[in-house]
Amino acid sequence: MIFQQSMITKKLWFVMLQTLLIMLLSACRADRADLGQPASDLDVQMRETQETESNPDDTLSVHFINVGEGDAILVVQGSHTMLIDGGSSEMGEVVVAYLRNHGIERLDYMVATHPFADHVGGVSDVLLSIATENILLPMAYHDTLAYNTFLFAVEGSDANVTVPFGGDTFALGNAAITILSPNPTDEWENRANYSIVMRIEFGQTSFLFMGDAMSEVEANLLNSEAHLSSDVLKVARHGASSATTSTFLDAVSPQVAVISAGESNSFLSQEVLRRLGGIGAHIFRTDLNGNIVITSDGTTLGVVIER
Repeated sequence: MIFQQSMITKKLWFVMLQTLLIMLLSACRADRADLGQPASDLDVQMRETQETESNPDDTLSVHFINVGEGDAILVVQGSHTMLIDGGSSEMGEVVVAYLRNHGIERLDYMVATHPFADHVGGVSDVLLSIATENILLPMAYHDTLAYNTFLFAVEGSDANVTVPFGGDTFALGNAAITILSPNPTDEWENRANYSIVMRIEFGQTSFLFMGDAMSEVEANLLNSEAHLSSDVLKVARHGASSATTSTFLDAVSPQVAVISAGESNSFLSQEVLRRLGGIGAHIFRTDLNGNIVITSDGTTLGVVIER
């Protein structure tokens, strides 16, 4: 694991939180994996997701858990596991049950992309129920019950806490992960723009996870040297029009786009759906398809939808 910022112990981190985040509120890299070619084949199946399944070393599986209006994404590579967000506090038990039904007893990484309740609310239940080795989160504080409860759960865990920045890299088994955003000099009014944006490469396949990052972050990424082209895009902000611009989509050029949304999604924009359709992306939505599992053998992608 290579981080530009040194590992922050829990005690030191909470001291920093009390001081640095107050200051931030007023204003509110490393070895790289070889770049592969986009996956050319896509196999889509519809069946009930199996409760337990094997995770061979030569396979990467990404589970977009149906948590309604929120995000919760399980990434499994062999025996290595990472959870990106945990949905709202009402969905914490749902996420824990999903993990246990898939044989997950520990997490290598828990990534809290940003401090909004529909992303971190359920993480507290996960930390109380599933042993977690590392927690990644941005230096962005939000004075809400959901986020403060999350912080108490972090404090009570035995996990190492890291604040990652663009250019940092680490591995999840044989998958190479690069942090694309945020950056240490960022100053955003909307805390969503502090979202941890990450790209996963596994063989010749790639996945881009945008959290709730908005068009301003997309513009920064387009002006950077970040490699954006990816086979699978986790669409930002549940499909809202404040993200997923045409210019950004042209750079990413995803074969598959996944939108995590509730059945009465107040964010989902028809314009974003038109943009995704315009580039020929296969669109999957948790409000329509339920749990969505995308697997990669390093060359081809398979998609299993619940409905």
